[in-house]
Amino acid sequence: MNSQKSRIALPAIAVIAMAGGIQSVNAAVANAPPSVLVFNQKPAGNAISIDYANLPTNGYVVVYAGDGKGGKTGEPLGHAELKAGSHMDIKVELKSPPAAGSTLWASLYKDKDGKEGFTPGADKPVWDKVPLQNEFKVE
Repeated sequence: MNSQKSRIALPAIAVIAMAGGIQSVNAAVANAPPSVLVFNQKPAGNAISIDYANLPTNGYVVVYAGDGKGGKTGEPLGHAELKAGSHMDIKVELKSPPAAGSTLWASLYKDKDGKEGFTPGADKPVWDKVPLQNEFKVE
């Protein structure tokens, strides 16, 4: 774990442990807001890693190309399906390996159409008004 990641990830894990106990990290924590945490990283082939995500309902963590200004661009590059609750170390397979130096963007979506897999336009962003975003760099 790099030093930036360990400085932030360890307190986050401590908060998760206090809120719900280590045994129940995948269980939903009452009143916990939706959140996603991802750090700059060197991907393994086509896969990137989302460090932590909390969803109030079943849904997806979705990765897009980033615009360098905190927003997404284009079509989704990949997604991972998640049950409601807290999740750590989520692997997301992208359509192709991201180029070193590129910016990616991760966000959470609610499964609204009941179909298998993420459906842009049908599945809805978790955040209604302010599209909370998590931009990160590929090393």
